[in-house]
Amino acid sequence: MNDIDTLVKQLHHPVTTKNMAALEAAAMALGRQGEQALPAIQGLFTSAEVDVRFWAVRALWANGGQAAITLLIETLSDEDEMVRSGAALALGELKAEAAIPALTRLMTSGADSAGDHAADALSKMGLPAAPVLITALGESQAQVRIRAAKALVPVESQAAIKALIDCLDNDPSYLVRHYADIALKRMGVGEMVYFR
Repeated sequence: MNDIDTLVKQLHHPVTTKNMAALEAAAMALGRQGEQALPAIQGLFTSAEVDVRFWAVRALWANGGQAAITLLIETLSDEDEMVRSGAALALGELKAEAAIPALTRLMTSGADSAGDHAADALSKMGLPAAPVLITALGESQAQVRIRAAKALVPVESQAAIKALIDCLDNDPSYLVRHYADIALKRMGVGEMVYFR
């Protein structure tokens, strides 16, 4: 049995508080095996066990290659919230701009925490994600607007200023107004500009 087979076998063990660190280390070691490990990692996604699919996400994150990013994007549609969230977080950490459309779909359609994690991932992309976040400020669902406004805070997009001022003046959600205010102040847009 080679290293890849051994690591895959280990990742099929049930998670306990005692072995969680060892399982994460195995997932990372599997990912670091490079492209040769990708078929084995992809095979983990066929498991009915959520934990196994989650470790597959962790392995792809550790791998970080273009093929791994493609698999992570596909995983954003996994049936389990934890797996979708993990994929979103991984894509954000990898600053995988190719994932922006899929992360946007998850942010605007996911009512669970995976949608929140998708917004966080878009925030980590920085300015390349600003256009989709600005557009999301106009969504009808308050939860989506809140996610977008919060995500725009660290992005500091000058292109977002007009939309953020509009949110501050008109959005019915206190949280949207709150994050819009923080984002504007962070960019040095003072009170005299947006309070009339």
